[in-house]
Amino acid sequence: MKAFFMLDELNQFHWAMLKSVLLILSLLPISEGALSLWQATEGSSQIMIGFFVLSMLSAWFVVCFLSALKTTVWSNKELISKYEQLLFSAYRYIPMLFLSSLVAYLTMQFSIAI
Repeated sequence: MKAFFMLDELNQFHWAMLKSVLLILSLLPISEGALSLWQATEGSSQIMIGFFVLSMLSAWFVVCFLSALKTTVWSNKELISKYEQLLFSAYRYIPMLFLSSLVAYLTMQFSIAI
């Protein structure tokens, strides 16, 4: 019976990991659409669109960061061996590493486009 609960906890962790990575991946089409919309406008419209996009992307980055942070602090002490604990601790940092690399990529793309 104990193994069933452990599998359930790991299943919940995998779903949280998947949701976090999908949230982070959704930043790519949002930022690409915002950049193309910003480049298609002229003058004062760029200021308004830029402010809207900046606030929307900041809120989305915060949501992605909180989701990645949630998976980072997940703990499960009921794993059997030290090797499994090591794999689990490395696996839970994947969304945060993915988010930081995606932020660096988007920063480079925006700096090249502007």
